[in-house]
Amino acid sequence: MEFGAAPRGFATEMLMSVLAFVFVLGVLIVLHEAGHFGAARLLGAPVEVFSVGFGKRLWGIKRGGTDYRLSAVPFGGYVRIAGLGPDESDVVGGGHSQTELLPRWKRALILLAGPLTNIAAAVVFLGAAFMAGVESPVYLEQPPLIGWIDPDSPAAAVDLQPGDLVRSVDGRPMPTWADLEMALVTAGGREIDLEVDRSGEVHSVRMTPEAVTRYQFGYAGIAAPLDAVVVQLLPGEPAARAGLTVGDRIVAVDGQPVAQFYDLIRLISPHPNQPITLDVTRDGEPRRFDVTPADYGGEGRIGIALVYPSEVRKLSAPAALAAGAGECVRMTRETFRVIGRLVTRKASMRQISGPIDIARISGEAARSGLHTLIRLMGLISLQLGIFNLLPIPILDGGHLTILAFESTIRRDLPLRTKERILEVGFYLLIVLFVVVMFNDIVKILPEGVYRLIFKG
Repeated sequence: MEFGAAPRGFATEMLMSVLAFVFVLGVLIVLHEAGHFGAARLLGAPVEVFSVGFGKRLWGIKRGGTDYRLSAVPFGGYVRIAGLGPDESDVVGGGHSQTELLPRWKRALILLAGPLTNIAAAVVFLGAAFMAGVESPVYLEQPPLIGWIDPDSPAAAVDLQPGDLVRSVDGRPMPTWADLEMALVTAGGREIDLEVDRSGEVHSVRMTPEAVTRYQFGYAGIAAPLDAVVVQLLPGEPAARAGLTVGDRIVAVDGQPVAQFYDLIRLISPHPNQPITLDVTRDGEPRRFDVTPADYGGEGRIGIALVYPSEVRKLSAPAALAAGAGECVRMTRETFRVIGRLVTRKASMRQISGPIDIARISGEAARSGLHTLIRLMGLISLQLGIFNLLPIPILDGGHLTILAFESTIRRDLPLRTKERILEVGFYLLIVLFVVVMFNDIVKILPEGVYRLIFKG
């Protein structure tokens, strides 16, 4: 029956999202544990189990004192290193665990190896994406010259103008539009200082980007310049019916000059159902078309899509790895800035994604193609590595913090004390999990339900 088509499509998308989520996180968790395993073997720590998957052991082989196994739940994996966790079953002579017999620096290296493997994997995955070819708008690599201002935006309120070149945000240089967009997106609801170059003169302005969407992303109301060139025509709309084609450059509307695409919007929007004349150049030759904009909610539109030109960047292996490393450095800096704002309550927790949102994004990436999925794996691997380095008990960073404290006092803490510390960390992670799950659920609520609950 016809009404069954949508549910089947939805079910297929959900299945793809779940499978992509299991694949992406599963691979990255196995890589993480493989890092711990490799370091432990190199440093002489006894490794009892290396498992792909969790739960009941389905198959395995024992070599060199290690049980290599496949387990029933096909999601990620784990490595069991004798004595690395505070477990009384690991206690040997003298009241120490087996791993405590290793120097603390060796234990630290074992703990560091997992997150560092994820970070190294991120460089490789992102490098592979750059080698396969990453399509991105050309303007992102250009200096952040403002081409358009939303009249009802925070940018308009502080008198930013088209032609302004943004030099810095909160003292940080903004060499490209990619840098500026990242700075604005993470500044939703937070006051920021901008330094702009206006015709050779430096101006300082203070602006608060509006927190928009369910992610509470920052919206300033600015956009990069865009030539008034037809990149995409909507079939059956006025422009297509009038005879315009892809590649046409619109130079005037009713005799008024058009410098860029946003001028076109400004001049056409007030004329729904009213004939207008477009002056166009096609292959260097002037042409003129009479068009009647359609009425869309009181605004005139002719069916020309606003599309920024993009290009596919394919790099050689060395250049791709360098680009991947550079991307990791940039994302790491921004991640810690966001963490700092979250701690100081200057950023919204809505910007954090959990399993549901990661599954959705993974599904979208899988449907977009292998290169997109590989890039996503790189970004998630980086975040996984960074997250595990945070000084939260039960995470690798928490264990490293304990080791650093023990090095300061020059003795190991009692196992019971470590157990209590890890219990606190466990409860903290439970709280964090509840928060991110709430965020994820909010993001997938139907629009009507979302507005009813959060907008009144």
